[in-house]
Amino acid sequence: MRRRGERGMSSIVGMFLLGVMLFAGLGLLTLERQAARAGIGYEDEVRLRLLAQSEAERLAVTFERGGARAGSILTAKGTVLAQQETARDGLSCVTRAYGKDGELIVSALASRGNEDRLLSIGSYVRAKAHLRKGEEGEGYVWLGWLP
Repeated sequence: MRRRGERGMSSIVGMFLLGVMLFAGLGLLTLERQAARAGIGYEDEVRLRLLAQSEAERLAVTFERGGARAGSILTAKGTVLAQQETARDGLSCVTRAYGKDGELIVSALASRGNEDRLLSIGSYVRAKAHLRKGEEGEGYVWLGWLP
């Protein structure tokens, strides 16, 4: 019944297993933190893309409808025709329209001004819409998004 040599060995094996479990837990915690940061970065990127697209569409609707406002904006060819700036929730967006030969490019650049959020890929997103002068009337026709 005397097992003097086994008492110390079982304590050492128990402490070793406890250390392995501690390192495994720290590894899982690190993986979870990285996944959370990637999720926040994706959310910020989607918010920027949606803001840029919505602001580009908002200005494009002005040109699609035509009317007095679109006529007053369309004064030069090949230069900046319209510029708008909006800011909300720490994000800002600058929208511009370029025109040439009956074609119109509406470009929106959304960027983040808030430094406490994480963004994995970049801090800005650009969206470009392509419009063409309509056949009947003074409005423009939506042709789609440009890469």
